[in-house]
Amino acid sequence: MTTARTSRSGTGRQRRRKTWKPAKRLGLSVMPFIGGESTGSYTRRLANLNGIPDEEFWLMFGTPLRPDGVVGDPLSGDGYLNRAALERLSVMSHRPIAQLQFALPNLRDHRLLPMDGGPVWDWPWDTTGCFLVRVCELCARLKGTSLDAYLASDATWQVCARHGRWLDNRREPGTAAILLSALPEVAHAHRLRLQMERRLGTGGRAMFADAYAITSCWWNIPDLNPPVWKARRRALGHAGHDELRIAPLVFYPEAVRLAQALAARERQRLRHTLTQEEDRAWLDRVALLLDEWSIPVIEDLDLVRVWASHHPLLPRPLRAAEAAAERPARGRYRRLPVHAPHTSQMMEATLGDRSCLPWTLGEMITTELTPAPGGWALGGRA
Repeated sequence: MTTARTSRSGTGRQRRRKTWKPAKRLGLSVMPFIGGESTGSYTRRLANLNGIPDEEFWLMFGTPLRPDGVVGDPLSGDGYLNRAALERLSVMSHRPIAQLQFALPNLRDHRLLPMDGGPVWDWPWDTTGCFLVRVCELCARLKGTSLDAYLASDATWQVCARHGRWLDNRREPGTAAILLSALPEVAHAHRLRLQMERRLGTGGRAMFADAYAITSCWWNIPDLNPPVWKARRRALGHAGHDELRIAPLVFYPEAVRLAQALAARERQRLRHTLTQEEDRAWLDRVALLLDEWSIPVIEDLDLVRVWASHHPLLPRPLRAAEAAAERPARGRYRRLPVHAPHTSQMMEATLGDRSCLPWTLGEMITTELTPAPGGWALGGRA
């Protein structure tokens, strides 16, 4: 695999340097991708296909960054490569780099180790910037694998709309995928979310993160829970007893619809065409939506209005050319750019860190909202 050369420096000290031979394609290298799979899960399947132990397999495409060189369990962590190691994996798996990066999130450019030179890899104790969610068992069978496979997800959960299953990162006994046969609206909402994010791009992802934060806060306050959420919990049967686990599942359809409403306002705001009158009309429409869901609108706890204060109206540009340059593009597939208070760095984070709002599922906040420069601010968390 490698050859070692020893050279002497001017001080007479010796240092060891590895020269890597060109990578070779594995005997069995054509293996179907599981979209969103973690790097460790994919390489374990590839190694198993060729009868190679994981520890030996990783040493074939890079040098461990840590002295112990331990290859972790794909169930609890993930490995990361630099560009040179990714190139070797591309040759070994007989897959172009673009295909690997499209299918495996932790191989994308912003997740590569920032190290030039020879191929190296690292397997930190904690997975960085993602959660490991078990792949849908039926999807795994269709891909021809019997091994447990894991997704590198930006949230603790995922939806398999194809097979109607709610997936998450729970490992305890009895926490298998939750069937959505009694709640088809959840799988439908997931399809709508994917359509929105594919059409709007990163701006759409930001709007869903904000809507998820708002609905998480509604969940945290029992008086704001609509009747439909309680009905969904009952429909889940025994699985509905673990409230924190099933919370995202229960409020997912409302989070997606709210994200669509937030995106509509954000597009108009970024086009510098949102007036105070139109903003009030938008708030009235959202109030009707909340009334449809039977979520009470409490003046001192108007979370949508707080969100709007984080996305204030923008002044109209003085010059038409400036306005045209800043406005989102028109057309069927109109991208929604990321604009303050969101940043491009936030879009690379997990779902919870992607929002401009501080609310987290399971964390209560006080009902006191106090005026702050430029809008409203939370009084605090309990």
